[in-house]
Amino acid sequence: MSNRKALLETVIKDRLVDTKKHLDTLRYACSKFGRDFDFALFEQAWTSDDHDRRLLAYGVQAGYENAINGAVKIAQELCELEGWTPANQEPTSTEALKTLKANGLVDARTHVKLKDAYESRSDLQHDYAHVTVYKVYEAAEATLEGVPLMLQDVALYVKQRST
Repeated sequence: MSNRKALLETVIKDRLVDTKKHLDTLRYACSKFGRDFDFALFEQAWTSDDHDRRLLAYGVQAGYENAINGAVKIAQELCELEGWTPANQEPTSTEALKTLKANGLVDARTHVKLKDAYESRSDLQHDYAHVTVYKVYEAAEATLEGVPLMLQDVALYVKQRST
């Protein structure tokens, strides 16, 4: 195995652990809004004048952004590791997620959840003045649905690849 491939494999394994932590943080942040992550409670906190309540809502946004960013970075690195994209050339998020789907690492439903969450992240970061609380809520939900499945499948794939 080349040095670059060995490095990528190590980085992916580390990023899997890190992204799982971000996902756990997202779950925890969402739990502050009821057992089933109640939108009304989340919206009240997001629009609150109380800084502490608003910080709880912003914790959801930070957890979701970190988790989806980690998942996409894993997808991009795995594409290079496997030679599904040119060496030393990072695929776009769209290309990387499509490639994972094409190679059976995520199913169609998970692909859509990941794609939607990542596209929302871009929209939220680049158009923050017009962000709607519901868009953050939907993106967090999509992340909670898509990222755990991807992490599980990629971790299994990387483990099997190493043996």
